[in-house]
Amino acid sequence: MKVAYLLGSLNRGGTETLLLDVFRSAQSASFGIIGVHRHDGAYRDDFYQAGPPVYRLFPRHFGLLCYLLRLRNLLLREKVSVVHAQQAVDCLYAVLATAGTDIRVVETFHGFDFGAGKPARWLNRLSIRMADAVCFVSRAQRDYFIRRYALQKQSSKLHVVYNGVDFSKLDGENAEPDFLSANGPATAGIPVSHTAEVQMRRIRLAMVGNFVRGRAQSSICRSIKLLRDRGCTGFDFYFVGKRDEAEPWRYDDCVRYCRENGLENVHFLGGRGDVPAVLQHIDGFVYATDHDTFGIAVVEAMAAGIPVVVNDWQVMTEITHDGQWAALYRTGDDADCARAVSELLEHLADRKRKAAAIAPQVRAAYSIERHISRLAEIYDKIIH
Repeated sequence: MKVAYLLGSLNRGGTETLLLDVFRSAQSASFGIIGVHRHDGAYRDDFYQAGPPVYRLFPRHFGLLCYLLRLRNLLLREKVSVVHAQQAVDCLYAVLATAGTDIRVVETFHGFDFGAGKPARWLNRLSIRMADAVCFVSRAQRDYFIRRYALQKQSSKLHVVYNGVDFSKLDGENAEPDFLSANGPATAGIPVSHTAEVQMRRIRLAMVGNFVRGRAQSSICRSIKLLRDRGCTGFDFYFVGKRDEAEPWRYDDCVRYCRENGLENVHFLGGRGDVPAVLQHIDGFVYATDHDTFGIAVVEAMAAGIPVVVNDWQVMTEITHDGQWAALYRTGDDADCARAVSELLEHLADRKRKAAAIAPQVRAAYSIERHISRLAEIYDKIIH
């Protein structure tokens, strides 16, 4: 059995990170893998060097019809059994390209449809109907889609497949990131001004995640101000995540807020490719979401044995085993976030011990091997 994964682009994001881990773990899969994408991105070289063959097909010349014919020819030539799309539009492309063949189509929804207009919702509904199997990355997300699109009669083809992480990338010895050194970079006008000697005595907290819809970095900024106003300043906070050109205000407003309120212990580092090194050299991980569907960054932090503070959005409650693996605070409540961070700082040594003991359980639940095995079960089911 061979599976073709369709991606719109190879930009750095949660979906692409997941698929890259799948590609890098291809040797452990019970099925063959190829990749097909329409646009390049920051992860292009990583995907092409991961092992499985990767092809770029882009609608041009005669547009969509030409693209569908090229995709069909590629799938038949490669003897693909299953096409796994990561977007509704790619799911429909796959259905059209495989018409009249025995190739099955699987779709994964990586997000909610909050804010989606009627055309997008219609596309979602049609893709779900046309796919042979539909995957969701959490129970909460699946249940939402069942209610939203009245999918009760189609529940047999709706599956929960938790995202997986290749935890081996967290285990190597990584040098201390440059932003923790005395000569670290200025970050959005807020310089890393303390010396390395002082830095070693300060607690390091961080959030990893691009400044995009679904994240709530602004809530953490407001909580840090509450802590500062109470005299709690013995820590530095690092936001690791890029500014989204489609909605730059999400990043810019946070930088402006911290600058205007004199939060000199908050630093904006932009997108980075050394997240494993970051996780190895921080003391705690704090996360805020409006509507994440899974939270790979949260899982990686828990798996790295780092104490985690995250809001009680239903998905986060689910992936932290009802808060057994992380400290939860009330969603949208800045004061409660400040309380949770304050408790982490006060009981840091104990929290670190507990986080280290929990890490093996997290790795067992969310390993990339378990993710691939679950996918194989679904592929086998729709083929046979």
